[in-house]
Amino acid sequence: MRLPAAAVLSLGLALAATARADDAVVLKWNLSAGDKFYAKSTQNIEQTIEVMGQKVPQKIKAVMVTRYEVLAVENGATVVKMTYTAVEMDTAGLPGAGAVAERFKNGSLTATMDKDFAVTKLDGYDKLIDQLSEGDPAQRKIFAAMIPEATGRMMFTQVFNGVPGRKVSTGGTWAKTDKVPVAGLGEMTCKSKFTLASVSGGVAKIEQTADLTFQIGGGGPLPFKITKADLKVDDFAGTVLFDATAGRLKEAKTTMRMSGTMTIAAGGQEHEAKLEQKATTTVVVTDKNPVVD
Repeated sequence: MRLPAAAVLSLGLALAATARADDAVVLKWNLSAGDKFYAKSTQNIEQTIEVMGQKVPQKIKAVMVTRYEVLAVENGATVVKMTYTAVEMDTAGLPGAGAVAERFKNGSLTATMDKDFAVTKLDGYDKLIDQLSEGDPAQRKIFAAMIPEATGRMMFTQVFNGVPGRKVSTGGTWAKTDKVPVAGLGEMTCKSKFTLASVSGGVAKIEQTADLTFQIGGGGPLPFKITKADLKVDDFAGTVLFDATAGRLKEAKTTMRMSGTMTIAAGGQEHEAKLEQKATTTVVVTDKNPVVD
């Protein structure tokens, strides 16, 4: 018996819908008290700042290894302790950066996160700033401006970010908004859209796009401040690899290009500046420490 064309088409659509449903996967962290893992974050920044006709190229590389220990999981809250195990900075033209990076070692922060892994409480921030400033009140003000508490919270969101905590089918999307402090100079608002691109071997590949806007800050104790800024993100792309079987991040990578103008006030004078910047950040999560002490 030959099936009518309409029946064949209906059967095909039904099978396709079933296949799409079978592609659905739960994208959610799975943590228990006592769990421990490491994250290695590598950031490369290439930028050129033009001030008063002079172009100043800069290259910055920062490598940071942090250990995450799950202290408690109860009543919808997860408590995680993060400890810096290694920090290296290569900043051409900025002597002493390596010595400052060394001060981070063994410093720690503890975050309490809700069911969506948003940080609701951060402990240890003041102690960390004291460790970095080594008892110098003037340095403490500078470190507090360069590394506000919001930056400490970002040490957790950059690892636990990227998944919605629910079942998603291939092609499914979700959104998230983060506010990222920019070294005491202002704040970047990042409105991200995530799309589940594929699932292979239990690992979900997630693609990220984002709209970013920069808002200037007060500058605080820094010797200069930005009074005006017209900075635009020309390109942003991100990829997240999430182990859906283990319920844990494997890798996250973002690439961003930004350009524009800003007015820098220093020494009672204002100077117009142009900025072109490319930044690439990669975070890799492993069970073992990727750096041998």
